[in-house]
This record gives sequence, C-alpha cells and structure tokens, in this order.
Amino acid sequence: MLLGVAGMVGTGKTTLARALAARFGLQLALESADDDNPWLEQFYGEPEGMRTYALHLQLHFLSSRFASMRRMRTIGGSWVLDRTWYEDAEVFARGLFEKGYMSDAEWELYARLYGELLYAPAARPPRLLLYLHGPLDVVLHRIATRGRRSERETPADYWAELHARYARWIAGFRRCPVLSLDVREWDLVGEPSTIDAVAARLRERLEGEIPQTDLWPVG
Repeated sequence: MLLGVAGMVGTGKTTLARALAARFGLQLALESADDDNPWLEQFYGEPEGMRTYALHLQLHFLSSRFASMRRMRTIGGSWVLDRTWYEDAEVFARGLFEKGYMSDAEWELYARLYGELLYAPAARPPRLLLYLHGPLDVVLHRIATRGRRSERETPADYWAELHARYARWIAGFRRCPVLSLDVREWDLVGEPSTIDAVAARLRERLEGEIPQTDLWPVG
C-alpha cells in the first residue's frame, strides 16, 4: 500500500509523513534533502534563479522521484510518500513553464520524461492521497516561522500564485482517492497529539488496510 502526502510548502507534509510512518509502521520516502539538491538554493536565492535553474531543479526532482519509486517497488511493503510525482510535474514544472521560466523546448523535454514516468510499472497511483490545505495567510505564517531560509525570503506573491495553483490542481485531480485535511484543525509541531484525529480519519477511510493497533500512540 502507498499513501501520498500532498500540499504546498508550509502545510506540514514532511511532519505528517513522518508521524504516519511512525504511527502505523509504514516505510517512509522523503523528498530529496537540501544537501542532495544542488539547484534549490540557486533557484530561490539568485536574482534570475527561477529563470536560469527552473529546468535543472525540476529534472532533479523528477530523477529523484524515479529513484525513490524504483526503491519502493524493489523493497516492497507499505509506504508513505512525502509529496507525489503528480505535484512535481502538474503543479511546479507546469507552473514554471506557464510563467515563462521554461522555454517551449524545455517543457517538451520535461513533459516527455514525465510521461514515461507515468507509464513505468513503479508509478502505481497511491491507495489514498492526503491533501493538506489551508487559507493563504495561515500557510504564509507557517512558512515565515518554520520554513527554510530560502523559503522565508521568497516573495509572498510567489506563494500566493502557488496556493491558487494547488487549489486548481486538486479540484481536477482524479488519479486516486483523496482525503482533504485542513491544516487549521491540527498542528503536529505545536500539538503532537493532534495526530490522533488524523490517524482516526485515515483508519476510517482505509478500514482493514492499516494496522488496527498503533505502534507509537501519542500521550
């Protein structure tokens, strides 16, 4: 079984993915770490970084996703995935192309590679997608207080555009079932016990498919 955790920066994807993995004994597949991503700081930090490094950054994410999916398929078992390959392509890469940060030729190259990924045996859709969302002001506050330095220094209008793009994307998403979670209803950083409510909703949606006894109950 594969669970996907989706949502824009600041919604707590990684925190939730780690909590669910510990709670239910799932294996965890995280996004590429900053230390393994040579393009992230340049993309966010340089004056022309988004235009210069858009394709580099998105190809890095795509290749990392290929490697992660192949590893999960090889190892087997049940997993929780921090951000999906759908977001990589359909939210971020497409958004950069539509804003002019990728040329037509660059987008065509990226889209061809993404198409191959979707048809790869390892790219089975998640059993359930947990989609994290909240009002823009709440998300911006969390980025300002908990985000990476490069994220905190990114202009608010970039996050506003991304917030709107995520809303449009999830409205048309049909690749697997979705469980929507409003981030105002839980805060695993400030109140770790709120994982109880998320775990209960997840168990309700996947009755019989996840452990009935929690491995690491909170409190």
